[in-house]
Amino acid sequence: MHDEKLFSAAGDPLRYIDARFAPLDPLFDADEPVVPLFRRRKPRSSAVAVAAIAASLACSGGNPAPTLAPDAILVQLERGAAPPAAAARDDSGPPIVPLRTIATEDEAPLVQVPIEAGTDPAAAAAHVAASAGVSFAEPIFVYQRRRVPNDPRLGELWGLDKIGAPAAWGRSTGERSVVVAVVDDGVAMDHPDLTSNIWRNPSELEGNRRDDDLDGYVDDVKGWDFVDDDNDPSPAKSGEERWHGSHVAGTIGAAGDNRVGVVGVNWKVSLMPLRAIGPEGGRTDQLAKAIDFAAEHGARVINASWGGAGNSQVIANAVARANRKGVLFVAAAGNDSAASPSFPANLQLENVISVGATTRDDRLAPFSDRGAMVAAPGVDILSTTAPGKYETYDGTSMAAPHVAGLAALLWAARPNATLAQVRRAIFDSGIAVRAVQHGRVDAMRALAALEQGAAPGAASLKLSRDALTFNVRAGRAPRTQTITLHTEGGGATAFTVAADQPWIVPSKTSAETPARISIRVDPTGLRAQRSEGHVTFTAPGTSTATLTVTAQAGTAAVVAVQGEGCDLREGKLHARAGAGCAVASADGETADVTWMLPDGAQVSGGRMYGQFVRRGEFQLVLGSGDGQTDVVPVVIE
Repeated sequence: MHDEKLFSAAGDPLRYIDARFAPLDPLFDADEPVVPLFRRRKPRSSAVAVAAIAASLACSGGNPAPTLAPDAILVQLERGAAPPAAAARDDSGPPIVPLRTIATEDEAPLVQVPIEAGTDPAAAAAHVAASAGVSFAEPIFVYQRRRVPNDPRLGELWGLDKIGAPAAWGRSTGERSVVVAVVDDGVAMDHPDLTSNIWRNPSELEGNRRDDDLDGYVDDVKGWDFVDDDNDPSPAKSGEERWHGSHVAGTIGAAGDNRVGVVGVNWKVSLMPLRAIGPEGGRTDQLAKAIDFAAEHGARVINASWGGAGNSQVIANAVARANRKGVLFVAAAGNDSAASPSFPANLQLENVISVGATTRDDRLAPFSDRGAMVAAPGVDILSTTAPGKYETYDGTSMAAPHVAGLAALLWAARPNATLAQVRRAIFDSGIAVRAVQHGRVDAMRALAALEQGAAPGAASLKLSRDALTFNVRAGRAPRTQTITLHTEGGGATAFTVAADQPWIVPSKTSAETPARISIRVDPTGLRAQRSEGHVTFTAPGTSTATLTVTAQAGTAAVVAVQGEGCDLREGKLHARAGAGCAVASADGETADVTWMLPDGAQVSGGRMYGQFVRRGEFQLVLGSGDGQTDVVPVVIE
């Protein structure tokens, strides 16, 4: 999809209908205070380095120039292509520089390529983009939170009242089965108003230091930290500006009826903390991986209270992948008083809702960007911050989680509703506000619109790939491979798993979408040089999906190699110094493989992309969870 299709140009609230649904949260029932004057967002520091970017990605008019990460660029390769070459060197650095992959395994490879200090990232991307086998390249944009600072004070949760949440609670107060991903600077998971609503990965065992669900993340029980690359998505250990994501999470789903603090749009929900914004902002590569993680692990909604200058095709592609899995992407419009929302709220995709901020009197806040699809309260919003603490913040960052929370509430009431139906119900709920396309959202009106919508059709199961091939070598079992399964349009659908050959062994006989299913082959059951069978996934009364499994016996090489200057000779991997090579395990692209590089670095997955830069003789070691190990001699010349 071309980027011009993705980026754009530019009453009384309902009261309680049943007293039983009034939450017992003390701050919710506080007397309404006088509205204070809010402050605009602080201007960006002049010390932050910015650079010119390619014209196709440049922001228009008076928008600020984008901030670019100085250490790497992102390169989208064509399917089957090798990564770009690098300069050869004879220093003591690592002989093989691994290139981290960003996109999901069923997509063409997107790799992060390091650049030398002092290099212009935009110029480096433009240079690489002209290389053979490259679809596009772009610098790594750095986006900021969309909060406008305000002094802490005790206040009423007027925003929930304004969007009619108390009335909607008569229909639904939320469900833990609905997952909302908070892609932000972390969530205070030990906050007493959040802890009961934190998401838990049903396929991961806590503390065993294993990747139980084979998703590439070890012990990702409660989410992931893409900034520090670990399994603790809590905010940074220090710093004043580190509770933004916790504030967002509280608006979506601070626990209700618990006699503690505040309440969110949902009393019950599963908040998936994904930390992708660090002290300097959020990088394209980390934000894209967080979006993919959310879509792959069952989020129905992603809240994106961040953005800025620089239209990233990498982020756009990640949001498009989420769209294909039925995931709603709710984005803060921006706090620059601009005529139209900035990135990523300007994406023209069928799963995106851009959100502006309104005041108590249903006027667009002076700081809010104009032209958003909808608006929600975003001034003087009280929510959770540090554990046990609450503060009021301003910004479109605070407006977006009202809408993300509303979407979750709609799915709690109608679990089988499609993404399109929920999005349309939110648009149809709007109460007119100047400079907002569909107006300020209203929960009861959205519920009514959803109930009047067409009944959802039958769920359709979708596989990440239609076929797997296993190379069977004498004396050993092939490594396990993994596929993912989701329901077209999103949502949870129960299904069964059945293989038509005894030598095909799925990891589960039943599950619920979205799911990761591991497939292994028992070589003792094979009776021919080449055997073929099938695994059928069936959602009762709806649809089936079929995976073809082929087992090929023989003496295949341990790895296959692609790239100019890269080849296999006499069992050794030969690479010209500086060559970019794609090295694939003979066990398949989705195999459970850990690549151990000469300098101790490790890469997971069936394929490893690297730049072979330092001359000498080395080894690549391929390991896996079942204890199998292969050694590949490497000669860089």
